[in-house]
Amino acid sequence: MSERPVIKLPKTLSEKILETLSIVILLGIYGYIIVNWSEIPDRVPTHFNFAGEPDSWGGKGSILILPIIATFLFKTMFILSKFPHIHNYPIEVTPENAESIYRISRKMLITINFFLTFFLAIGAWEMANVAQGNEGLGMWYLIGLLVSIFGTMGYYIYKMIKLRKK
Repeated sequence: MSERPVIKLPKTLSEKILETLSIVILLGIYGYIIVNWSEIPDRVPTHFNFAGEPDSWGGKGSILILPIIATFLFKTMFILSKFPHIHNYPIEVTPENAESIYRISRKMLITINFFLTFFLAIGAWEMANVAQGNEGLGMWYLIGLLVSIFGTMGYYIYKMIKLRKK
């Protein structure tokens, strides 16, 4: 494997917006939990089946699991997006295509990071909502999560493969 070029690429406005929205969502879900802590029952759903019905329950503190996971994933992917020269690619990285492929890869990570943060925050909200006796989102939550993540990956991988033909 040849040495990949290391290029410092400034973030685009859309990348900055997605990262800022992700941070706002993270802060928002923690704020929601703090503000509503007294209304959250001592028993909350910790797992939902494919139909979106709770099939496992845990203590009140379990509601923090998804925001903590979201925070860890956000930080990890935020850092990883700064080093596109170490990512795996479906095509060979050359000095000629490095900038384009790095931009695509970074945009993919930032977009997936946003969707993960968004859906994990919704999951935490749904845990509290269902614990309070309200109806959950059903299977649409899982469908939305999977389509968002895999659709984003497919789209950006396709864009990378198109670079091979240039």
